[in-house]
Amino acid sequence: MNKLIVSAAIIIVSPFAIAQTTGGDIVDPNSKLIFTYNNVTEDVARQELAHCQTLANHTQEEVTSNQGSAVRGLLKGAAAGAAVGAISGGSGSDTAKVGAAGGLVVGRMHGNANQAAQQSNNLNNYKTVMRNCMVERQYVALN
Repeated sequence: MNKLIVSAAIIIVSPFAIAQTTGGDIVDPNSKLIFTYNNVTEDVARQELAHCQTLANHTQEEVTSNQGSAVRGLLKGAAAGAAVGAISGGSGSDTAKVGAAGGLVVGRMHGNANQAAQQSNNLNNYKTVMRNCMVERQYVALN
């Protein structure tokens, strides 16, 4: 008889327990930040995460293309190569070609480094805003 009463009580209480479930973890897919929550439902947590993502997306700056870096490097390398050739007494044309090739490589590498730095800065800004926004809403950042 006691088992029957306990079973009936579990059946009656369980729909309410499922509907009122709070607590869990939520992950921001852009930054891979994980937040835990205890005082809201998963739907509310998703809504608040979406709000914070919108705020964090406003921190993103346009990453400039590195197309011009190679051309600038090419021109600088050619000029430096011609100058070295003129000083050393060699043929300015051949030395300029070598300098231009070197300048092209260095210019492209410098442009790629700037682009990577801009992307890293954008991600760091995004993470900072996400973390602050979610913590302000009583979530705990796990990473």
